[in-house]
Amino acid sequence: MQIKLSHLEPFQEICRKICINIPKTYTWAWDSQRDMAVVVLEGEDAEMVFYPLFKEFRHHWNFSSAPPSTDGIQEYINDQFGLMPGQVVFTSYPLCNLVLCVAWWPWGEDQRVSMRIGLIPINSTRLRNGTALACLSRWIKISPP
Repeated sequence: MQIKLSHLEPFQEICRKICINIPKTYTWAWDSQRDMAVVVLEGEDAEMVFYPLFKEFRHHWNFSSAPPSTDGIQEYINDQFGLMPGQVVFTSYPLCNLVLCVAWWPWGEDQRVSMRIGLIPINSTRLRNGTALACLSRWIKISPP
């Protein structure tokens, strides 16, 4: 099945809502190693972005809680980065065998946070190279490498 961007409009809306509180001084970059968009937030700016994530995403979990039982999510998270104390992963409901994901990684004595947004293929689905970048580039402004 070919995925059309119109099928993923709810993901675009989630991205719009979670980006509302990110000041324009921050820029998104592409993490090609993990195939995700990334922004580094600091201090109070991070707090303003963190709490709305709970409203926008269906599931969230951390080091001590279990991820949703959807086929492929746990494997993807373990393969891409794993979870350490203080880190949180948020995931949406599935659309077209994809799940929108936010990885929240505090660092620098919790003064900075790397927030990544990506698409997780589930139920044995595979994404063609460049699909995640193409979608996320339409939903958030990612600076060229």
